[in-house]
Amino acid sequence: MPHLTARVAACAARQHGVVTTNDLIEAGYGRHTIRRLITDGALIRLHRDTLRVATAPDTFESRCTAASLAEPSAIVTGAAAARLWAFRHVASVDVPIVLVEHSRHPLARNVVIRRSNQITEADRIERPDGIRVASPPRAWFDCARDSSDRRFEMLTEWVIDNHSGVPPLWEMLRRLEQRGRPGLARVRRVLSQRAVWQRPAGSGLELRVLKALQRAGVPELRRQFPIELQDRSIIHPDGALPAIRWAVEIDHVTWHGGRFDAQYDKSRDRQLRRVSWQVDRVTDQELREDFDGAISDLVGLYELRCREVAA
Repeated sequence: MPHLTARVAACAARQHGVVTTNDLIEAGYGRHTIRRLITDGALIRLHRDTLRVATAPDTFESRCTAASLAEPSAIVTGAAAARLWAFRHVASVDVPIVLVEHSRHPLARNVVIRRSNQITEADRIERPDGIRVASPPRAWFDCARDSSDRRFEMLTEWVIDNHSGVPPLWEMLRRLEQRGRPGLARVRRVLSQRAVWQRPAGSGLELRVLKALQRAGVPELRRQFPIELQDRSIIHPDGALPAIRWAVEIDHVTWHGGRFDAQYDKSRDRQLRRVSWQVDRVTDQELREDFDGAISDLVGLYELRCREVAA
C-alpha cells in the first residue's frame, strides 16, 4: 500500500489531519494512487477533493478545515465560529455552520449551510490551519438567529469587551440591515438598548443583576460610571446611581476572591465613603445560591440609601 510522504504528513498535521487532492498531486501522487489510498482506508473522503488521514482524529476543527478547503467561498460562522473564537454565552455545536453565497451549491453533507449575498473580505479570517472563519463582528451577528434576547445581550457585552468595541457592531448591523434576515430583529433590540459610549458589563452575571434591579423598580444603573476618588484616581463600579451616590459591585469569589482582592475591595470602599458614595456588594456565590434573595437585599439597600439622602 502506498505511504504518505513527509510533505503530505506535514500538511495534514498543519490542517488537523485534512488534505486535498491538490495537496496530494503537488506532492507527486497520481490520481490512481490517491484512489488506492482511499480504497485501502489510508484516506477518508469528507467532501469532493477533500480527505482526512485515517490516523488523524475526527474533531470539530478537522470538520471546519474540511469545509473551508472543500469550498473556497465558505466561511465558518454563527455558533461554530463562536466556538472557534471561544465566545461565551453561546451553545456549543459539533457540526460546522458554513456561510456561502446564494449562487453556490457546495458541501452537501456534514455541515449546516447558511446563505447570504452580503459577504465581504472583512468578514473572512484565514487561519494558518486552513479554517476560514467569520470575523468576530460577523460571527456575533450570525449568532443572533439561534439565541435568546437575554443570552445575545450577554454575548454582545462579552464581544465588545474582548474583541471589537461598539462601533464595529453598529457598522455590521447597518451593512446587514435587510428585511427578513434571520436574527436582525434581535440584533436591533439589543443594540438599541445601549449607547455607543457605554462600556460593556464585565460579565453576563453583572448584566443580569443590573437588569433584575431595573425590573424590581430601581432606576437604570449606569454601567462603569467613572468616580473620582480623593487621590484623583478613577474607579468604575459595575453599576451606579450618581443622583444618590450609590454603587453596586458583583464580586466573583469563585474566580479570584483571594486575600489581596478582598483587601483591595475594602480599601476602595473606604475611599468611596470619603467622597460620599455608598457601595453595596454581592458575590457570584450568593447569586448562584439565591439570586432573587440577593436582588431583594440590594433593592432594600437602594431604598435605604434613598431615605438617607433625602433626610
